[in-house]
Amino acid sequence: MSSFKKISASEFETLRFYQLPKFLFEDEYFSKMPTDAKVMYALLKDRFELSRLNNWVDSENNIYLLYTNKQLCSILNYAEPKIIKLKKELEKYNLIINERQGLNKPNKIYLLEPTYDKELINSKFQNKENVSSGTNESSVQELTNSKSNDTELNDTDYINTENNDTNDLNDTFNNISKNVHSNHTNHQQNKFNNDALKFQVLEELPQQIREYLNNFEIREIRIIKSVLLKGKKSFNNTFNTYYRLEDVEFELVSVLKRFKAMLLQKNETVETMQGYLMQSIKAELEETHALYMRRQNMKQHNIFNQ
Repeated sequence: MSSFKKISASEFETLRFYQLPKFLFEDEYFSKMPTDAKVMYALLKDRFELSRLNNWVDSENNIYLLYTNKQLCSILNYAEPKIIKLKKELEKYNLIINERQGLNKPNKIYLLEPTYDKELINSKFQNKENVSSGTNESSVQELTNSKSNDTELNDTDYINTENNDTNDLNDTFNNISKNVHSNHTNHQQNKFNNDALKFQVLEELPQQIREYLNNFEIREIRIIKSVLLKGKKSFNNTFNTYYRLEDVEFELVSVLKRFKAMLLQKNETVETMQGYLMQSIKAELEETHALYMRRQNMKQHNIFNQ
């Protein structure tokens, strides 16, 4: 084993790190995401510099990675099934897109990240700055007063006047409480109704597709479901085949994830991009069908089967 020592201030600047984005730990959306999947995300993001040097950039100026399972197995010391499982976790949380390039070619891996309201982030940052900057006792006292009263009118004479009547404050608090309770009840009812509608629309779809589409709005789900069914029917009629959604479930979920990423990149709606979705579904079905036919031909011409 290597020897260890304390880290000096001068050496700290030269240390190499993998960067774990804070949103993976602070955003509730990722709270149930396995920690080793978060570590894999950090490893993939560390690969960006190599991608830039190798000019692994697509026609839309998006960086992609070429990181094989074998390489990830080596650095994480996991068997390949574990690596595949972690990749699926990252896909599940919309953090990567695996784009196939063809036979015997590594997948292109696109990294995704959530978008946040910049004004909200800035306001949080400013609030943290205000708290951390008050180091002396008077600043702490001012902060305490402002937090408790939330106003600059903190004069004792003013507090003793009738304008600060306790009954008025209680009435205001009661009204706010009623409004909050009412809004909360309405929110619960709306969510209940929305879940019921989603269940009805998604009920007949395969499980993986159903689970992924459940993240969309109900109006978006209706459009996507219609395109899925029309695309499958059109392909089966053209190629005289009979693929069910269950037969190509994994492939279609991958299409839907790439479609969602395209919506985010182009800032478009499902309505305006449904033509693109139809083309993507047909292209995926054609590729899957071609692969299936090649495998069938290989079995028929295998000399060991004769």
